[in-house]
Amino acid sequence: MLDVIGQRRQAILRLLLEDKDGLTVDRLAAALGITRTAVREHLAGLERDRLVALSASRPSTGGRPSRPYVLTERGHALFPKHYAMLARLLLEDLVERGGDMSGELARLGSKLAARMKPDVEGGTLAERGRSVAGLMTALGYEAAWREGEEPVIEALNCVYHDLAAGNPDVCALDVSLIGGLAEAEVEHRACMARGDNECAFCLKPKGVPERLMDSGAEAP
Repeated sequence: MLDVIGQRRQAILRLLLEDKDGLTVDRLAAALGITRTAVREHLAGLERDRLVALSASRPSTGGRPSRPYVLTERGHALFPKHYAMLARLLLEDLVERGGDMSGELARLGSKLAARMKPDVEGGTLAERGRSVAGLMTALGYEAAWREGEEPVIEALNCVYHDLAAGNPDVCALDVSLIGGLAEAEVEHRACMARGDNECAFCLKPKGVPERLMDSGAEAP
């Protein structure tokens, strides 16, 4: 991800990664050998993209307080991490031990849903679905709520695509997570790991008689 950012801004991000307490404009200018004005211009762009932020002021050597810049969580996320490697190792170990991968991942999805449930808003299925799509976008799924006879949550980004491509049981986590958050039955209609253009999760009210499902009504 860093390769889409200009070299000078990459250098600023790396300097801030090295110094967790943050760096002032003066220190960044000295480290990079450029003017303070140039540093401020780069920082303005990085701050606009929410990659850096001003930290709390602290005393400087001259006695006047200074405000260093620090990396945000979004900025830290730009640097390569090998979560996929660890996750793949854990899944392979589960399979080798004869574990129920789909069941375990569904359990984890339910556990995550319980933690995130306070952030879900709305009383109707449509309201909850819209809220869940927003939460998924915050997690990186780039999701949207689509109304219709069979409303769905569509996700344009699979946050663990490589893992799901190697083992579709991984998708059980998403199904369980969405079902728990939306309080709904979930049918996984489309999957990017299977070659579809997006992941589509059809939501249906829990415990609705078939006659009500046909009429589009929700459970009382």
